[in-house]
Amino acid sequence: MTKQGLIKTIIVIVIALIILGYFGFNVGDIINGQTVQSNLHTAWNFISNIWTHYLSVPFTFFWDKIVLGILWKTLQGGLSALGVQ
Repeated sequence: MTKQGLIKTIIVIVIALIILGYFGFNVGDIINGQTVQSNLHTAWNFISNIWTHYLSVPFTFFWDKIVLGILWKTLQGGLSALGVQ
């Protein structure tokens, strides 16, 4: 995300919160409501389950073998060739 995109996103969120407040919605009460908390808990359990059972092994393999195994060593070799330690 670029700086411009981040700033636009923050402005849109602030404007949305102002509009919600104008119409009488209290975001704190909404977030702390039992139904919303239950939904957030369910979503977190779903994401956690997907990570644990499906994504953690391939991601760990990719991180260990590709990022650390190849890219990191290549980067270190390139820096050594430039005389950077």
